[in-house]
Amino acid sequence: MSASRQQPGLACEECRKKKLRCDRRRPQCDQCEDSGTTCLVNQVRSPRGPKKGHLKALRNRIATLESIINCDQANLGSKEVLDGSDKYHSDETAQSRSPPQEYNSNPTKTECRDIPYSIEASTITSPITPMTPPEHESLDIIEADLDQLYFDRVHPVAPMLHQGRYFSWAQSFNKPASHICLQFAMWALAAASSAHLQHMREYLYTRARSAIDALDHDIESRSAACLQVAQAWLLITHYEFRYMSYRRAWLTAGRAFRIIQLAKLHEIDRLNDVSINMAHPEAWAEAEEKRRTYWLAYCLDRFLNISDEWPLSLHEEALCIYLPVSESDFQHSRPVLMDSLYDEIETSGQKMLPPFAETIVLITLCWHSVAFQRAGHGDKTSPTNGDAWKRHTRLYQMVQQRLMLVSLPPSSPELHDPMRLFTNMLANAAVIWFYNIMETLQVEIDEEIILVPLYSAYEIVGLAKPLTRSSFFKAHAFSPMLLYLSAKFLKAHADQLSTCVSASEDKQKLGDLKKALRVLQGGNNLAMSYLELLDSDSDSFDKLCNLATAPGCTMSDVTGQSEPPFFLDIMNLF
Repeated sequence: MSASRQQPGLACEECRKKKLRCDRRRPQCDQCEDSGTTCLVNQVRSPRGPKKGHLKALRNRIATLESIINCDQANLGSKEVLDGSDKYHSDETAQSRSPPQEYNSNPTKTECRDIPYSIEASTITSPITPMTPPEHESLDIIEADLDQLYFDRVHPVAPMLHQGRYFSWAQSFNKPASHICLQFAMWALAAASSAHLQHMREYLYTRARSAIDALDHDIESRSAACLQVAQAWLLITHYEFRYMSYRRAWLTAGRAFRIIQLAKLHEIDRLNDVSINMAHPEAWAEAEEKRRTYWLAYCLDRFLNISDEWPLSLHEEALCIYLPVSESDFQHSRPVLMDSLYDEIETSGQKMLPPFAETIVLITLCWHSVAFQRAGHGDKTSPTNGDAWKRHTRLYQMVQQRLMLVSLPPSSPELHDPMRLFTNMLANAAVIWFYNIMETLQVEIDEEIILVPLYSAYEIVGLAKPLTRSSFFKAHAFSPMLLYLSAKFLKAHADQLSTCVSASEDKQKLGDLKKALRVLQGGNNLAMSYLELLDSDSDSFDKLCNLATAPGCTMSDVTGQSEPPFFLDIMNLF
């Protein structure tokens, strides 16, 4: 058997440097003896590392993140990272407005564990040794990536910003404080909608919150109630609604609504000359952005308050504003004049609206039924007597007419639009909503009528599939509410539905809805809360149905588990 080509032992440093074959002789190999150099052998050698360039890439990412954290303390050149402003973002303010204790992040990325800084619930700890900031080109890439993520994943379900108008001021060096607030709020939601930038979202949210609170101290200034501040408050509300607690988001929403009222966005079409705006695309685009900002707040107000039937902040009586146009017309600044909300409600079923406008009409119809339900609880006469019942019946017919207009099969490519998908789900959910109100008021219902909400519940199950196939980051924030409504209906009417469908089919539908909620809970605390309710046993479910009427009763009393950080009085919902 031939001897091994590789001699035992380690090659000397001289042979390794010259890439020569070392014979491993000691104390001096032949090569070193011939050249007259000292033969040195390094006995301690580091193991083979990762692939070439991997460590450098990790160091660059760490340097980028640390430079973002230190953007208030270090001068990053003529263009600061993320265009921060030390005037409005001091360390003390940032620490006082950091996320509350109820939110706990769970970093899973390996590269995040070794970063020498942490963003905790009550403080921001900067690195001991400041790192050299990355090149300006890297900062531009980060900003561009966040902007693109926002318009790809956040804007479709919160369509209030005009991209052309935004990019016209986004790259300027001396932005007003109100624009900085809006930009950080946008980036916080954008980072939260990316699996790769999750580690940045807490910091960006903290910067947005501290910036807008600092601006709020000077409430007398015109910029404290401008359009950008209202938009920033709305985006911060959406962030807190998804990733923090319902109560925190509800209080923040109240602040947003007051700023919107102070800016008089509810009467934008009375204060401005519509004919002049129609003749000038830029002026029309600005007015349309104000309309969309108001309507986003309008829908948020109703979705947030509908569970507990709390009073609204934005009422319909004072409206002097047209419905939003289609997304294409808005982004291309094509002046189009829409009808008012009242006109569209009265002519329901005659034409289909753009998805955002359709959502506004549907949630308005649902909220009108709340007024009827409240009146029914205090009226000793039969709820089917009088004009109120006729009005309710008319509203139900309007909902069914709008459902016929917007209905699409789950395989339709149009459902790739997140807002269009949500509109379809909301139309079906509204049918279930009205049916449940009739049951609550103990109105005599024909047994065959249950087939109508049953069909709508099955439609929501079908629409849950495209919802889960696309990125859950693109899903509307209130999608879990509609999924839960459908699941609750199927579960509560299991006995009645047994005559229509098999038990296995009904169980499969519930399983599909649970699956959708599991997918959505990665980016929405509301989905997590509804999933916990569906996973509870039947006895707990029955108790939860009476939770609203049990004084002092909490979810932990019923389920035996700690109360989730995001809990609504949902059994009063629908």
